[in-house]
Amino acid sequence: MKKGKSSIQKKLVLMFGVIIAVIMGIAMLLHIRSMKNMRTLVYENMQAQAEYYQENLDREIDNILKLQIDFFTNQKLIFLTEENALQSDYERREALLSVRERIGTIADYGTLVKDAVLYIPDAGYRVTAGAIRKMTGEDQAAAEEYMKNASETSMNYDGENFYVMRSRKLGGDQDFIFVITFSTRQLVENLSMLSTSPQSGAFIYNREEDILIESPPGQCGGREILGQLETDTQEDYLPIQRVGTAGTHYLVCVGNSNNLGLFVQYVEEKTIMEYSRQTWISMFIFLALMIAMSAMFVLYTKKTVHKPMQQLVSAFEKVKVGNLKEHISHKENDEFDYLYEGFNDMEDKLSQLIQEVYVQKNLAEKAQLKQLQAQINPHFLYNSFFILSRRIKRQDYENAEDFAKHLGNYFRFLTRNGSDDTTLERESEHARSYAAIQGVRFAGRLTIEFGELLPDWKEVKVPRLILQPLLENSFEHGLENRVSDGLLRISFTPVGQGLEICVEDNGEDVKEEDLQRMQAKLRDSDSEEITGLSNIHKRLNYYFHGKAGLVIERSPLGGAAVKIKIEGAGESDESESVDRG
Repeated sequence: MKKGKSSIQKKLVLMFGVIIAVIMGIAMLLHIRSMKNMRTLVYENMQAQAEYYQENLDREIDNILKLQIDFFTNQKLIFLTEENALQSDYERREALLSVRERIGTIADYGTLVKDAVLYIPDAGYRVTAGAIRKMTGEDQAAAEEYMKNASETSMNYDGENFYVMRSRKLGGDQDFIFVITFSTRQLVENLSMLSTSPQSGAFIYNREEDILIESPPGQCGGREILGQLETDTQEDYLPIQRVGTAGTHYLVCVGNSNNLGLFVQYVEEKTIMEYSRQTWISMFIFLALMIAMSAMFVLYTKKTVHKPMQQLVSAFEKVKVGNLKEHISHKENDEFDYLYEGFNDMEDKLSQLIQEVYVQKNLAEKAQLKQLQAQINPHFLYNSFFILSRRIKRQDYENAEDFAKHLGNYFRFLTRNGSDDTTLERESEHARSYAAIQGVRFAGRLTIEFGELLPDWKEVKVPRLILQPLLENSFEHGLENRVSDGLLRISFTPVGQGLEICVEDNGEDVKEEDLQRMQAKLRDSDSEEITGLSNIHKRLNYYFHGKAGLVIERSPLGGAAVKIKIEGAGESDESESVDRG
């Protein structure tokens, strides 16, 4: 292979690499987009969970607070307003039981209520869902503490739990203090339902009390996350954030509970992105597999394409230096096997064509040399010049001029060595000149009938000196001893797409065995004996690729008939003949 030329294998590898790169690029883009979408889905899922939790939590607390307010509409409370009221003990007992029942209803509502306590300081009662008892000093101090420090408009915190306190004066100065305590432990349990993994959690932050309740407690430091939260222009926290603390990043969803305060749900980004990490690992494994496949593809193409191609190129290089005998073979039954067989057939065909051209040229040279030796000899020249001299002496100038013209055309055709072939028109004109010269020699002894060549065949190329030797053969072997009434006929007859040129005579010297012997020599292609007729036959056969040759038969005139048969020398054959010139 010449230097500087690109290799098919390199092109295949390059194209395969481009395809792999495009596939990997598309896969990377899809992966990045899917990770982005997954992060968005995580945020949306967290936000939906937070909103659902907040709505349920606020709804439950609001309902409890409504029950707390509605509690004071109980008509039985009027019986407990004064210690020394005129009500009977039975009525007071019925009132206390009714109040306890209402308190039990509130305490059993939902899961957040830890305790519900009604203080009646003036009457000296402490009523819960489980008991009714007289207030102790501690109970009195607790009631006073609630009245002194607790707010009735918001949540309060006692250091352990959230609570709400409501007080009413019913009839005089009698105070009713109703305290509902919410279970911090239950809040933590409810928050734990939002923890989908060990690295996730949630917390509630009450700004007024600066209280933070988180689940699970102390996992990652709710206050650290709280300190990293970003606010918008109105000093409200952004609902969706990405927060980093102590080298760990969290995806954070921020909400607000109407009763308890700020609600925050978080999950460690690494946990959520674990799928992404696994996908990246899969991507790298996929990349490694693609590289391995590329290497296998290169080796496979080298074995199945590059090496057979190199062998074929090497064989062509040998053909260029003239080696047509070394065939190549392929073990696989594929396209290269077909190419190799075609290459071997080409070598054989080239060798055959070279041999045919060489043999044809050799035969043509022998034919021309033999003709020159046979015709350009003293006997032929003497006879020709004596005929010309006698006509001039008789002052038969017109016939002498015509004879000289035929003689000049004859020798000019013989001595023109520019090409091994000529047109059928020139070949027939040469034969006509030769027949005219011989007709003068045999004047009074024979008649020559020379047919006309069809216009369509005039420009068809044929080997030189194929027609005149047939006329010479008739003069020497058929008409030489004929003293009178001799006849030589040359005809051009179309046969289908081909042409038949017949040279026949009425000579009586050719015996049947002579015809058989001449026919046998034409059929014997391996014979080393080259006669005039066999020379013409082989030259025609080589020239027209087996579609032309001589046929020797008995003529209806009585002598021999030698025919030149050319099969289908149409446009394709004509173009091939022209290329030979």
